[in-house]
Amino acid sequence: MNLYGMVYFAVVGLRGQPVGRYYRQFVREDRDGIRPDTTKRLLIRLLEHCRDHVPYYRRIMARLGESFYDDPEAYLTHLPVLTKEIIRNHFDELKSDDLARRRWYENTSSGSTGEAVRFIQDWDFAAQSGALKLLYSRLAGREMGECEMLLWGSTSDIARGHHEWKAQLINKLSNTVMVNVFHMTEAEMRACLDLIQARRPRLIVAYVEAIYELARFAQREGMTVDSGSAVITTAGTLHPLVRQTIERVFQCQVFNRYGSREVGDIACERPGLSGLWVAPWGNYVEVVDDAKQRVPPGAAGEILVTSLTNLAMPFVRYAIGDRGVLRAAASDKGAPVGQVLETVLGRTVDMFRTRSGAVVHASFFGSMLYSREWIWKYQIIQKGYSDVVFRIVPSDTGYDPSELSDIALQTKQVMGEDCQLTFEFLEDIQASSSGKYRYIMSEIEGP
Repeated sequence: MNLYGMVYFAVVGLRGQPVGRYYRQFVREDRDGIRPDTTKRLLIRLLEHCRDHVPYYRRIMARLGESFYDDPEAYLTHLPVLTKEIIRNHFDELKSDDLARRRWYENTSSGSTGEAVRFIQDWDFAAQSGALKLLYSRLAGREMGECEMLLWGSTSDIARGHHEWKAQLINKLSNTVMVNVFHMTEAEMRACLDLIQARRPRLIVAYVEAIYELARFAQREGMTVDSGSAVITTAGTLHPLVRQTIERVFQCQVFNRYGSREVGDIACERPGLSGLWVAPWGNYVEVVDDAKQRVPPGAAGEILVTSLTNLAMPFVRYAIGDRGVLRAAASDKGAPVGQVLETVLGRTVDMFRTRSGAVVHASFFGSMLYSREWIWKYQIIQKGYSDVVFRIVPSDTGYDPSELSDIALQTKQVMGEDCQLTFEFLEDIQASSSGKYRYIMSEIEGP
């Protein structure tokens, strides 16, 4: 760790957030061996707190008893799934009754699905979440204090980072450069690539759509980017062809990171392990079917997340709004302790459904469209079971009209022969205010 790192940990420690202590603990345990019962112990601690201090869960757990001491993972299945609607309707009951003894703050979800929700987090959650974020960055190759560049798209985060002196100081101390990529002109993309070349950050953390668009621009302009960096993508689904494009242009390895404002970073790829590693100190993950029953390892379903660190307002079995696949426990010899998400398939609202109930994942459309150089951006909207709209921003390379026929043919193979397709050609498609770009949107409610 260099001087930047030592000063950063000292300053945030004086503010009451022991990020450095947690970071050193996580690094040490990851290096020397994580205790196999880590998640079990933290789940028991969380459930004890819910029983004793959270009115919403106290009432439910009074009926269920205290079998969580024996098997907390199984006990979770008897608790209700936590939704945004429940958080809104039971906000006060979900707050811990010991808030007077805690340092806490209010936060808000990004609202990328149109369902923003407010909630409470405590400072210890913030410290541990910050330490986990730094651990994931370290596993990708960046030691604390080395230069990191954030290609960020959240307007609220950018505003804080550029205008609040505290945020500016923290970025300075952590050797972090933040670049606004909410909407970039060609001149701004060229300037961003020049900045990466000049600063040569050890790690680039970027919204997946932002760095993909940057990579395609560099590719189109014949620019080479010898960044000397690793890249972590976040805030979107990293499709295989997107990964390949970023790795080819930036000449480095890409790691996918998965998380949210509500529960912090959940999982991240790490060298030597396929899939996304769920660090056992931060969150516990379940994958369930439409009836909210756990599916077998290797099966796709809705992701539920239990935060192990936020005791101010516990998120237990939170329906985060994504679908994914969990790998069987200990299926990789030598893998670190912790769960592994085999893949994150995307938002539950980004899944198309056929009239028969079949689900079509966003990756189908990605594999069909990413390789078509004449498509600069796209957005696909399912208006009805047999009504799909393709919104396309074409590049200046032109296209063969027969490609639209090919797209229609492949789409009808999965959506049904009676599916009506509409193609709209636009000058641009804007990201949401959260900075996240939604490739796929369904206006059909799921089961």
